Amino acid sequence: MTVVQQLYDLLAIDVEIERFRKSIVSIDDTLVDNHLLLETQRSLEETQATFRTQETERKDLELTVESFHDKGEQLESKLYGGTVRNPRELKDMQVELNLLREQEKQEEESLLVALGAAEETEQSLGSLKSALQEIQTARKKEQKQLLEEKAHLEQDSAVLGEKRQGISSLVDTVHLKLYDSLRSARQGQAVAKIERGMCQGCRISLPTKVVQVARTAQKLVQCPSCSRILYAS
Repeated sequence: MTVVQQLYDLLAIDVEIERFRKSIVSIDDTLVDNHLLLETQRSLEETQATFRTQETERKDLELTVESFHDKGEQLESKLYGGTVRNPRELKDMQVELNLLREQEKQEEESLLVALGAAEETEQSLGSLKSALQEIQTARKKEQKQLLEEKAHLEQDSAVLGEKRQGISSLVDTVHLKLYDSLRSARQGQAVAKIERGMCQGCRISLPTKVVQVARTAQKLVQCPSCSRILYAS
């Protein structure tokens, strides 16, 4: 096997290892990405706080309505019980009773509004709890699948790493250094095939003599344009 063939095979392995690495990084990013879960939990906590406030307001309004009602009942009892006979006092009591009944009515209306708001919030709470449960279940399933996929990728990457080590041990240090330098400079593509007289790395037509020398595979030939190592199959 020629050194060019070895470097071409090495490139194929390095490309695959890099693909595995990116997939593993992507999986790790997904595993730590809890934004949807956290947002739903935050919405649930905020809605729970709102509901507690609404419940406090509702109970206060119920007590207020009950208080006005009891006072009205007591005043009616005195007004119509026959114990008070003074016309002026009876008139004042009637005015006070009317005021109490009006205040009671207003508080009842406020109570109805508060009950409606609390009911809507309670429905939202139910929806958020269901959504959170679904997200947690889906998240748990996704994490299991991702961890399994990551384990397979790491295993395959380790196998390729061993294979890479075997090939690179056969390559001269000078050639390997050139290969690594080109991979760094050319976005991972250190070796380019020759097809139809063109370098497939930069898509530039090659001089005939360069193509001929590359085909003999007796020494490394680099593209005059992009400097990639040329491989003629």
